[in-house]
Amino acid sequence: MHHMLLFSCSDGIKESEPHECGTGQETRCESWLTVWTVGLDGQICTHRNTGVRFGKGSTKYMSLQIHWNNVELKDDYTDNSGMRVYYTNKLQKYDVGNVQFGQEDLEIPPHTKFHRHSGGCSPYCTNYLLPQPIYLTRTYLHMHNLAVRGLLEQYRHGKLVNKIAYDQTYNYMSPPIHYHEPPIAVMPGDEVRLTCWFDTKSTDNLRNKTIYWGLGSEAEMCYAFVSYYPRVSYFNKCAQYDVYDTGVCVNYTGNLGSCHVEDWLGQLSDLFNRINQSCTNKTMPEICFPECQQHLNKFYSHNCMQGRVGELIKRTRLPHFTLWNKVKQFFWDSACSLVQW
Repeated sequence: MHHMLLFSCSDGIKESEPHECGTGQETRCESWLTVWTVGLDGQICTHRNTGVRFGKGSTKYMSLQIHWNNVELKDDYTDNSGMRVYYTNKLQKYDVGNVQFGQEDLEIPPHTKFHRHSGGCSPYCTNYLLPQPIYLTRTYLHMHNLAVRGLLEQYRHGKLVNKIAYDQTYNYMSPPIHYHEPPIAVMPGDEVRLTCWFDTKSTDNLRNKTIYWGLGSEAEMCYAFVSYYPRVSYFNKCAQYDVYDTGVCVNYTGNLGSCHVEDWLGQLSDLFNRINQSCTNKTMPEICFPECQQHLNKFYSHNCMQGRVGELIKRTRLPHFTLWNKVKQFFWDSACSLVQW
């Protein structure tokens, strides 16, 4: 098993049988309550005077997400893992919140020692999302097998004010839990920045290809799971992709920089059909027909296809389009390849 995440669900959720993640009602269960992963002790407690509300106007259902890593693709594994939740009818002083900080643009080259990635919650995001100070009580850094070091820091007006958590020698199989006593105050406008170091050069970690962010253990992550109080609605994830803020702190626009990802992807089926129609049987080595060039230019020059965002879309989203391989071929095999991209 790789990890388990327990989520709080809104009203209207119906009980369901186990199913593949992302295919059921759990997409409406946005607030995570706790996380367990390889190397952690089983018992997870909230900070004193804090708890999770259950019942009217709060959590009525929970969703348990379990990720297994079956490298050998065996079909005879069984598992009875789960979580036991302890409940008290004594209302606690503060509602506990949980937030995930991190960087989701990981590109770790082969044969490299101490390759570093940083990202987290920008001053803009904390100022936009936090109506008042919050107090961090517990932190656990999460990376995978190539990680060798992790550091979570707090900045105020550009100056370092706290090293929240530091794993100088990170071990995926036994990550420590950092308890903050007294709790660490994070103010609106502060930056919370996570830095992760990776090693693809040492004998045990040697890799001959680039490693990217991903859910499986063969890929990598760079996250900090942090508990805090008092809970702030929707402040459950504050991360970046490259230098771009993601999630609710971009005000539900769906933008990465100047790219509205879902709007762009929604246009591609029609655009790819136009490219296929205008370029098929017309593209020759010595000529690029105007209509074909026009549609290819529209695709390759779009701001969503530029820089790190473009690399992300090409790597993770375009392969799901049936015509993507043909579009690439039109570009490579003709005079249209002279179009700048």
